[in-house]
Amino acid sequence: MKALALLAGFAALALAAPAAAADPEWTVDLGGAVRVRPDHIGGTRYLVDAVPIIEATYGDRISLSLDDGLKYRALRWGPVEAGPIAEYRQSFNDNLPRGAFRMSDVIELGGFTQVKTPIGLAEARLRHAVGGYDGWSGDLSFDTGVPITASFSLAGQARISWADSSFTEEYFGLRPHAARSFGLPRFLDEDFTTVGAELDAVQQLTPKIRLVAAVTADRIVGELRPSPIFASRNIFTTSLGFTYHWSARTPGRPQ
Repeated sequence: MKALALLAGFAALALAAPAAAADPEWTVDLGGAVRVRPDHIGGTRYLVDAVPIIEATYGDRISLSLDDGLKYRALRWGPVEAGPIAEYRQSFNDNLPRGAFRMSDVIELGGFTQVKTPIGLAEARLRHAVGGYDGWSGDLSFDTGVPITASFSLAGQARISWADSSFTEEYFGLRPHAARSFGLPRFLDEDFTTVGAELDAVQQLTPKIRLVAAVTADRIVGELRPSPIFASRNIFTTSLGFTYHWSARTPGRPQ
């Protein structure tokens, strides 16, 4: 909860400055979803939890999403945009075996560059964790989408994600006594790399209410030694929820 509060505070500071100079339009989508996810990265058991959905834009330069982060498109060169980004990384750390480190949620700060193409959006990100595993991570992704009907649309993403050995040590390392009992090294020096895809569906139920669904599938492709934590290379999640939409023209704004 501390990491989420920090991200919300960062968003408020970023939104306040442009508002003084101009009055761009804003939109907000708030809601919640039921999600099925692994109990921890590398685990084979899954559990069900509830997650908030937060999506907001301010003009055409600032966007905030609990999934995608806080982005400010500070620079533009034709179809290319770049700027700073802040992301919230949730740690899946349930049902960890004895001797494992307790992984914490973190805020990651960095930058992004994205290129608009006729069929979608290509993007590269590089970030550093503030606390937590205190390392570097990055992503290469391509997003696209298409309306199927006037009220139903699909979107997809293909991605490659990377994090340095600090992430691997924090998420897959064991305390010294546990590592010795399994014959594992005290420190892990392998990077963490995954390839994956996501499919999102949105059904407009009313002018303001949407039904949203998402399925993600990622596979760990980096070299990691078998351990009590690392039993599966597959990371699957699914979610289903609802959102309510506000905009600058919408009577009754969210409190």
